[in-house]
Amino acid sequence: MEMSVEMLEKKEKRYTRRINQVGNSLSVGIPKDITKALQMNKGDEIEVSFDEERGEIVMKKVNRSIPNGVRPEVLQAMNRAIGKYDNALRNLRDR
Repeated sequence: MEMSVEMLEKKEKRYTRRINQVGNSLSVGIPKDITKALQMNKGDEIEVSFDEERGEIVMKKVNRSIPNGVRPEVLQAMNRAIGKYDNALRNLRDR
């Protein structure tokens, strides 16, 4: 994986990533230090927007509020289980 990092004046980092083919889709990896800073995990949702005028893609972590009484670690465990058994759950739904 090819990567370069450029530090900017605003303490902003810019990364260069190569686009990869995954099945019929294209993908781009998110740098590990960004995932750590945003506390992102496999299965989390991101919002992707495209500014046609500027030719820019912006990705933001979707921050969903946790319902009262649900501990964050329970929600994380549930998300891991759903991610692990996603295909089986979809097959059950489609029966």
